[in-house]
This record gives sequence, C-alpha cells and structure tokens, in this order.
Amino acid sequence: MSLGEEVVSLLKQRGETLSIAESLTGGSLSKALTDVEGASHVFLGGVIAYSVASKLHDLDVPKEMIDSVGVYSKETALAMADGAKRRFGSDWAIATTGVAGPGESHGVAAGNLWIAIVGAEVRKVEHLALLGGRSEVRSGAVASALSAFARILT
Repeated sequence: MSLGEEVVSLLKQRGETLSIAESLTGGSLSKALTDVEGASHVFLGGVIAYSVASKLHDLDVPKEMIDSVGVYSKETALAMADGAKRRFGSDWAIATTGVAGPGESHGVAAGNLWIAIVGAEVRKVEHLALLGGRSEVRSGAVASALSAFARILT
C-alpha cells in the first residue's frame, strides 16, 4: 500500500477530510493523494502557493510574518496550513515550504523544508534537511509529509 493509499484509507475510516497548501512540493503532495481511487471522498483540494503573492492572497499568510520570519519557516508553514484548512473547510491540512535546490534561497540551504500539519487539536511542524537533487528533495518531502500525517491518524 502506498503512503497516499494509507492516508486516504485512514481518513475514510475516521470520516475526516484533508486539504493541502504546497510551495516546495509544487503539487506533488496533492498528486500522491489524487492518484488514489476514492480520494475525492476525503481530499477537498489544494493550493500551490509557489509565490509570496499566492501565500498572501490565496492562503491569507500575514505579510508581516513573511517579512519577519521569511517564507521558509515553521511559522509560515503553519499559517499556510491554517489558510488551506479555512479555505476548504477541511478537518485537516498539510503544508509544505522550503528550498528544493539546487542552491540556497534567502539564506536557507537547499534541502531545508518545513511540513506543517493542523487539525482540531493538532499543530505540528517538522523541519527536515534532506540531501539530494531537486526532485529527490521534493519526493522526500512528499513521503515525509504523508508518513507524518499517517502517524498522527493512527
């Protein structure tokens, strides 16, 4: 069973829904879920907020936050997840932000990323420093996000 299948199955068992806010993963996290038959019962939608403008306008991340802590931070990841949860009215939301590489961005080294998971009584952020090229970092972020979420659901 793939991680996407596991997450969809767990959400179905619990009668809960999920939305996604992606920056670093560029839609790959949503794809991992929508590749699963029946995901439409639990996956409400996602936002690929790759630009700062999208984070501000589509997810209501406060500009002051981005100005003070940057786009690559636990605070921004949490704000992105909160924005997706509000926008879609889901029980859960996952957000990803970070630097896929190959070089650093705004002083943050390639491979550094933040995954936020929010629910009614859960506010969790993981900071990871992954090795590899751009596609390896992105696929590692997707696997890490789905694994972390599955652990919360079980």
